[in-house]
This record gives sequence, structure tokens and C-alpha cells, in this order.
Amino acid sequence: MEVVYFYEEKDKKSVDKLLEEEFFKRLGPSAREAALMGTARKSGYYLYVKAEDPEKMKEALRRIEESKLPLAKLSGDEERQVLDYVHKEEEEAASGMGAIFG
Repeated sequence: MEVVYFYEEKDKKSVDKLLEEEFFKRLGPSAREAALMGTARKSGYYLYVKAEDPEKMKEALRRIEESKLPLAKLSGDEERQVLDYVHKEEEEAASGMGAIFG
């Protein structure tokens, strides 16, 4: 399961603080600059959260919601663009590691 949120630059410190919680450190979400992701947004950040275990994803969504941070959950074309970018990046990293250790 995967989900993507958007947040503004002014909220970065608050989101970073949330991600410092032990739960999120173990889950490993990533924050990425929107301007570098090939979308129409030229500022702000995307928060990418992935969990194989549905219970962990449910807990992540609960913690994000309870944080009351202004995170906008994406859907539609923008979400697909971000997910495609993240997946491509992960594939490139994996193939790079394969070339090193292959």
C-alpha cells in the first residue's frame, strides 16, 4: 500500500518532527521536493508513505491524521505522477546496486 501527501515549505519542520517518531523511522517514508518531481507544483514537498503490512499503513494514516498537520492526500493524475517518479527512482537504485554486486 502506498499513499502520497503534499505539504507547503512552511510546514516542513513540523512534518520532519512527525517523521522523527520511532514508528515512522521504522516505516521509512520519504519527503521529496515537489519542484524536482516533474509535476506542476514548483514549491512544497511530497510525503511518500509505503507499507506492505495493512496494519502498519492503517497506523501510519491514523498518526498522520491525528497530527493535525496540513498534509493534503493526493489522488488522481498528480498522485500517479509522483508514484511513477518514485517507482522509477527505486528501480534505478535497485539496478545500480545490481550492477555493483551483480
